[in-house]
Amino acid sequence: MLDKYLEEQDIVTNLLIKSLNENKLVQAYLFSCDDINYIYNYAKDFTKEIVKPSLLDDEQLKYLYKRIDDEEYTELKIVEPSGYYIKKEQLLELQSQTVNRPVEGRKIVYIIKNCEKLNAASANSILKFLEEPEDDIVAILLTNNINMVLPTIKSRCQILNFKNMKVQIASENRLKKYLNLDESNINEEEINKLIDSSIDVIETIEKKHKNTFIYIKDIFWDIFKTNDDILVLLNVFIYSYMDALYLKLGKKINYMIDYEGLIEFLSQRNSEEQITKKISIIESIKSDIRMNVNAKLLFDKLIIELSEV
Repeated sequence: MLDKYLEEQDIVTNLLIKSLNENKLVQAYLFSCDDINYIYNYAKDFTKEIVKPSLLDDEQLKYLYKRIDDEEYTELKIVEPSGYYIKKEQLLELQSQTVNRPVEGRKIVYIIKNCEKLNAASANSILKFLEEPEDDIVAILLTNNINMVLPTIKSRCQILNFKNMKVQIASENRLKKYLNLDESNINEEEINKLIDSSIDVIETIEKKHKNTFIYIKDIFWDIFKTNDDILVLLNVFIYSYMDALYLKLGKKINYMIDYEGLIEFLSQRNSEEQITKKISIIESIKSDIRMNVNAKLLFDKLIIELSEV
């Protein structure tokens, strides 16, 4: 399962394969890479190797792997920021979910996505978990900003630095060109924040559907303050779904080449028909934005209609 990463992540992958073969897994890993979606997919593939029982046939393994990919495997626990932080309550719930021994697989695995967003309270809740690990639990923490991870967290994990997956200059310039931001009055930092936040919104809608209102609505308007900002969001949506469609059709990613993990996620989660319908919905809302229809109503419409596809 990890063999497919050997060419692009040879050092990390060889180390993990060796640990698996020798049954010498550590209790907590910290994966660091510029593309959080890439290492998230990697972590799920690593999970497949960790939990896989020895007595399953090919069909049973295929079903197990699909459940992990779809985040439906009961002994894989996933924690990600609620809004912009990982809250203490999320970590307390995680601990309550891992008190029992694994039943389906060999171990329980929990993945904490964007662990740099653990604040002091939530970090304290997880420290004991990391300090006194159970033999049948493996933690995988993910970050795209290792410098922002609390030292107390880093000191308790085996840190694995992945090779950067984003083609930084060429790909960012390409996306910004398609977004028509070269001559805008938005500064570089704001552009990057808009793009990254747009990616967060896509992922949240795909995973939470109408519950997206609970997770991001209060924060949304702190970032997307103008109709121009929302047009950036909608264009990132369109290019992401178009690339997901290209990928499903066996073609190369064209627009979002520095967000390959996201595109794979969207492609796996949607059929060709669903992707086409979502692009049509977003194009319609873009037209309404240009006609100065109330932006908050359109954002509500975006979440509801995409969630129903």
